[in-house]
Parts: sequence; structure tokens; C-alpha cells
Amino acid sequence: MRRRFDVLDAWRTAAIVLMAAYHFLYDLYIFGIISANQLFSTPLNVLERFICCSFILLAGASARFSRNNLRHGLTVLAAGLAVEIGAAVAGQTIRWGVLMLLGSSMVIWHFLGKGLQRLPGWSAAAGSGVLFFASGWWTKRAAVSAGWLYPLGFTAPGFFSADYFPLLPWFFLFLIGTALGGWCLEHRENRILTASLPGALTWPGRHSLIIYVLHQPVLYGISYLIWG
Repeated sequence: MRRRFDVLDAWRTAAIVLMAAYHFLYDLYIFGIISANQLFSTPLNVLERFICCSFILLAGASARFSRNNLRHGLTVLAAGLAVEIGAAVAGQTIRWGVLMLLGSSMVIWHFLGKGLQRLPGWSAAAGSGVLFFASGWWTKRAAVSAGWLYPLGFTAPGFFSADYFPLLPWFFLFLIGTALGGWCLEHRENRILTASLPGALTWPGRHSLIIYVLHQPVLYGISYLIWG
């Protein structure tokens, strides 16, 4: 069974490059080089959502190719915890960022994936899309006082996280990604999926986790040396 598709790795590479650029702009904001209005402008907000949605969709697709989603999920959870600790050391607050979402989604898929794969791909994607928007609407309007519910999407007053992707609604976007992965497996002979791309376009995408963990400390360190 074909377990890697160059076009998906290239898509992940593009997301990694755009993410690094966005985080560099965030560092410039921290050090006062650009303003909040510049960083949190509509074009950059759209770019940030595109990057994160790409990672979530691609992680879901890759879950269909993985031989051990439990191991991969626990590895990503450990990386997410390391990012949260590193952010705290740097004086920032990250609680249940995108890596925590991806890792927990992989673990859940490990246990539920076989059953969910029995659903037709189109119906699974459509149902997940409906649940994505419905659960997002629900969690934004639900009033809770329990501070420990934030991984599910229910936040108490005063909650803050610089990077926050709770299971509701984002797990359902991950499930749409698994439907995409299933489509790739069913159409693995498609010309787009069989296209061979240069390593420069695929290598970063195949090593995205280590790049994700290391890029921000490097960028922050460079910014600190120049503007700190």
C-alpha cells in the first residue's frame, strides 16, 4: 500500500514555511517592531487559519496511512507538552495548542478509526463538516465555570492561550482529513497523487514535527539577539 504522496508532503511543506513566516512576524510583534493592527490584520488572520487547517487536514489524511497512530499520537502529545513548557519559560501562555489537538486526535483515531472507516467517505466528510460548525457554535456560547474543560472547547472566564485548538470543533476537521486520506488510497493511481516532486518540496513536510518544535525557539532567539 502506498503510504506517502509527494503532493501531500509538498502541501505540508508549504504550511511549514508559511507557519515559520507567520511566527517570525509574531516575534516582531512581541519585540515591538510591528503593531498589533499589522499582525492581527484580516489577511494574516486568514493566512494563520489556512496554515492550521492545513496541518489538521493533513494529519487526518496521514492517520489513514499510519501503521501506528497510537505511537505517533503519543509522540505528538509529548512534543505539544514540550512546546507549552518552552512557551511558559519564554513568558508566553499556550494551553492545548495545535500539537495537543493533533496528538489527541491520532490517539482517538487509533481506537475509533476502524469503525469510522466503515462509513462512506462522502457521508463521513459531510457529517464531520456539519458537526464542526455545530460544535463550534455550541462551545462558543456555552457558559462554564470548570477550568479543566478547555481541552474540549469549553473555557471559563479569563481563559487565555496564544495557540488554542480544542477537540470541539477541530477534531471534526481532523475527521474530514481522514476522509481525504481515504480518497487518496482509493485513487492512488491518480496522476496528481503519483507525481514525483523534488526533495526540496517534500523533505520539510516529511519532517514537519521536528521543524515545528524547533523553529520558534530559533526564530525567537534570533529576534532576541537583534531586538531584545
